[in-house]
Amino acid sequence: MKHFYLLRHTEFENPDNIFRGRLGLALSKEGKDHARRIGAWFKDKHISKIYSSAVERCKATAEIVAQSIDVPVVFDKRLLEVMHAIQGMNLIEYRKDRNKRYSLVDTLGGESMMDVQVRMLDFFYEAVKRDEGNSIICSHGDGLYFLYLALVGKNLPEKVGTIDRSEYQEKGTVRRIDVEGDQITVGSIEKL
Repeated sequence: MKHFYLLRHTEFENPDNIFRGRLGLALSKEGKDHARRIGAWFKDKHISKIYSSAVERCKATAEIVAQSIDVPVVFDKRLLEVMHAIQGMNLIEYRKDRNKRYSLVDTLGGESMMDVQVRMLDFFYEAVKRDEGNSIICSHGDGLYFLYLALVGKNLPEKVGTIDRSEYQEKGTVRRIDVEGDQITVGSIEKL
């Protein structure tokens, strides 16, 4: 049996209070400390590598964890944050209508929920076929959530406002996926 640990990046700085998207926002001091604690938690998990989004907050989280457990980090574009037309928008404006995050795809461009889910699944199944050992997949909230939904056989939400927050990974949380042959077992979220 092999394990894949879905890790959401830790807390980052956002002094301009913007919708971050793929912008390069550094981890906060709290986020760096949290990543070190996560690295310590992984010490006995026999991890062979970490896959990560190259967006700064994931990259930094993955690199701090990798230093703790002495494994390589492999960046993959399929793990990137969702490409949104509203990247850089003020969060106060965004919160007036959260659903525009995906509803503007047709008019302004960007990725749909399905686009993100397809690329995350493509990455995951490729890793399942290729990897022998245990791995960490460090990515972003929506991508990890959409992957989770596919693996447990649930539909994508119709709107962002209908996301089940009890199933959505907060920053710095981990969800273990066990793979044995064709059997995939998805665990619950662990707060570290």
